Amino acid sequence: MPIYDYECSHGHGFEALVPRWSSPHPACPACGTETRRRPAAGARLAGTASLPPSSHEAPTTWLGTHRGNREVVTGWRRALEQRRNLEERYPELSTPRSPVVAHEGHYHHAPLTVDEVRASTSRPDHPSRPKADGAPA
Repeated sequence: MPIYDYECSHGHGFEALVPRWSSPHPACPACGTETRRRPAAGARLAGTASLPPSSHEAPTTWLGTHRGNREVVTGWRRALEQRRNLEERYPELSTPRSPVVAHEGHYHHAPLTVDEVRASTSRPDHPSRPKADGAPA
């Protein structure tokens, strides 16, 4: 017979031997009220949460997908869909998707992105482009 964890509405917890899953719940030994089954202590401690991998962590080559293994490709597709859905609900988790303009030399450790270039050209202290008729802005 398996041991199940139970809890009553007053917060008393206990374990009981029950012949099978569909058996009626035993009454609380402390107060006699009805009980409900709760997850076992081991199951409550073992749960962890982690983010699905981002697109930066996905394989970028055919060899990275174990030579195009269908299960690997499907697994990555599902993981990336989960991450995209999570980022839609929680924008603070999203990774930057701006294209990289420069990534060598000075920008090796912090690549320069299109958004950063646009932000620097829209500053008032930065000279703007000449107008279409050739006159300075």
